[in-house]
Amino acid sequence: MATVQHADAEHAQLHIVEGGRWLLTSVDGSVTVYDLDHPNHRGQAIIPQYTGMAAPERTTHLSVDVLRNTSTLTFNMAVSQHRRGMGSLAIICSAPDGLLAIRPRTMRPQPGHTFGGTLGNSKCTTADLRDRHYVKRVEYHVEDHTYVDLIEIYVWEESNLHQHEKSVITDTIGRATLRLLPDGRLMVLRIAGINIYEIPPFATVPVFDRYQGSRAAPVMSVLLPGRRLLDGGVSSILVQPSDTYSLIACTNTGIYMVTLSATASHVRLLHAITDEHDDPSFSRLDATHMGWRRAYLVDYKYALAVSYDIEEGHRAGVSGSCAPFFDDG
Repeated sequence: MATVQHADAEHAQLHIVEGGRWLLTSVDGSVTVYDLDHPNHRGQAIIPQYTGMAAPERTTHLSVDVLRNTSTLTFNMAVSQHRRGMGSLAIICSAPDGLLAIRPRTMRPQPGHTFGGTLGNSKCTTADLRDRHYVKRVEYHVEDHTYVDLIEIYVWEESNLHQHEKSVITDTIGRATLRLLPDGRLMVLRIAGINIYEIPPFATVPVFDRYQGSRAAPVMSVLLPGRRLLDGGVSSILVQPSDTYSLIACTNTGIYMVTLSATASHVRLLHAITDEHDDPSFSRLDATHMGWRRAYLVDYKYALAVSYDIEEGHRAGVSGSCAPFFDDG
């Protein structure tokens, strides 16, 4: 186990970059990287705090997109901050090619591409970043107790503080997880369902434009056993030929390997969960982290590591280990 010292760990947004060596943290818009191979080393700032704000605002989401066609580990980061009464602010930055993989101690703060969200009293509930696209789900407070729920997809390189290149999908009420896919598609995970949509055409609009989009019909969908996806219960997504997508997902009834395609979608149980409540208010599990070979399930007392063989998919290929979990808070 590695322990990393962080000044404000309670409020930090965290992300472990694919490969497991680099831990990114963000509290107030700045981003710090820690080398988990050397946990005693101090963290290095790679995105400075955005200077356009009168006062620091807390980071609400930290999204990471590892670039796939580079010889060294290179990735883009999106930092989302909430601005009271003015919507959210996103800062997207490219990690310097090669420096993170070869000379992490010499990294220097990198300038970011900054753009604001649609103006208005709103709350960003989830976000994701992939290639040229940045997506977020936003709840807009219209009047009294009336809210409008939208999914906004941006071409971030062509969006700024004055205008946006964006597409909008009208969403339904309820928590959701968003994942951008290649070829202009979007995956939405809600309750125990997984839907894939074609992203509608983009338009260039001013930042005050509140176009509410339209409903979209999924091109692929699958319903998982159980009543709800657990927090953090989604792995990275494997994109395969012939419009096929695979992932590992965790609901209150178990860990499943899921495959979606235009011809057939199927779900396979990897590990059963028998003592998790249907109602999230009575949830035993505080957090999950899903991978392709292992999952970490954390409850109020224990942290459970579950390993599985996705090729075999049998209980014989599943093993688990349990360790005490101590919360200093």
